[in-house]
Amino acid sequence: MSNLRKAFVFALTAALSMGLLTACGADAEKSGLDWINNPSSWEEYMNNAKIKSLTTLGNTYRLKNAIKKARSGEDVNVVYIGGSITEGEGLETSYANRSFNYFKDTFGKGKGENVHYFNSGISGTPSTLGALRFENDVLNHEPDIVFIEFAVNDGDDADTKSAFESMILDALNYKSKPAIILLFARMREGWTSQGWKKEIGEYYNLPMISYADGITYLLDEGAMSWDEFSSDYTHPHAEGNAVVADFISYFYDEVDRAEAPAEDVTIPAEPMNTLFYTDVHMLQHSDTEPADSGSWKNKSSGFHYSDGWTKSYSDKNEPLVFEFEGRCAYVVYPTKDPEDYGVLVANVYFNGELVATKEFDEHLKDGWSCPYVGNLYRSYNAGQYRIEFTAKEPNVKCSLEVLAVAHN
Repeated sequence: MSNLRKAFVFALTAALSMGLLTACGADAEKSGLDWINNPSSWEEYMNNAKIKSLTTLGNTYRLKNAIKKARSGEDVNVVYIGGSITEGEGLETSYANRSFNYFKDTFGKGKGENVHYFNSGISGTPSTLGALRFENDVLNHEPDIVFIEFAVNDGDDADTKSAFESMILDALNYKSKPAIILLFARMREGWTSQGWKKEIGEYYNLPMISYADGITYLLDEGAMSWDEFSSDYTHPHAEGNAVVADFISYFYDEVDRAEAPAEDVTIPAEPMNTLFYTDVHMLQHSDTEPADSGSWKNKSSGFHYSDGWTKSYSDKNEPLVFEFEGRCAYVVYPTKDPEDYGVLVANVYFNGELVATKEFDEHLKDGWSCPYVGNLYRSYNAGQYRIEFTAKEPNVKCSLEVLAVAHN
């Protein structure tokens, strides 16, 4: 811990022991922060870092409504979706759990039992998979607040931008009218995809928090080292998560202080990107039965996806077949370390015509079952799909898994 942080922790502990500080509650008077020139303490550097982290409040109409509901005792559901930073390995010290507790304790009625927490972060996953599972893992929780965090898991390709914007539109159009908060992380060397994400957030006038900008300020000013934030290349440890949660708490305080907009966010007539991921339905074994199971059995061993289908190591290669109506079709598959895993082949028929044959190699040295998204086919108009999954010939004696299929 840096000397600045040690001094601040000591002073804070002393103040608490003398009763000089009180906890902030729902009715506590709050004041905004002013930029401090020439900061000299951890508290002063954090003051500036909080200001840096708040990219924009955006349109707070929906978030104000969620706060009002929480204070009145109505149920409020807070949902987080992202990668391993959001998943937090189940730690109570994760930013998601900490920021949820702040919202619950500050705005919930009584002990905040009317405020509910749903963490849908999955390690190693990008926006493309987030968009596929958005209905199941976010919207089905009837959210009032949705955090979206994929800044270190995403590239800047058109498909990723389409998926990210699709999640935003799905949430904006959902019946529960959730507030959407975009959260941007960074890696040790500075990588973050927040640049184009901020452009999309501005286009929809959404609240945005960049902990990337907040900790970059602390790092550049020498107030914090990377090791004081993370034990590896990107994941905040307990102290790092506390810093991120402080940024979010400051954001909530500023939202609470601001006047409520007169109207909800206006959805633009046209999206920024071509959208292939809106209204996606992801199907697993518990959701659907295949048209033909072939040589495949139910259940899979994929990371977070045990409800798929598996072809065991054998010479049998009868296809696993799915039939459905839709515009675009996708498959979710794992990458595995065992050498018995082979290449998945998908023959895609659309309105009775073979329109694509796709291959997905499921063997990857040191692969850890991380789920990947395979684009099977896209159409601007709905049609009838028939998809047949087999092992690639001539090496059909192999293991394969289909974790899920998806369509819109």
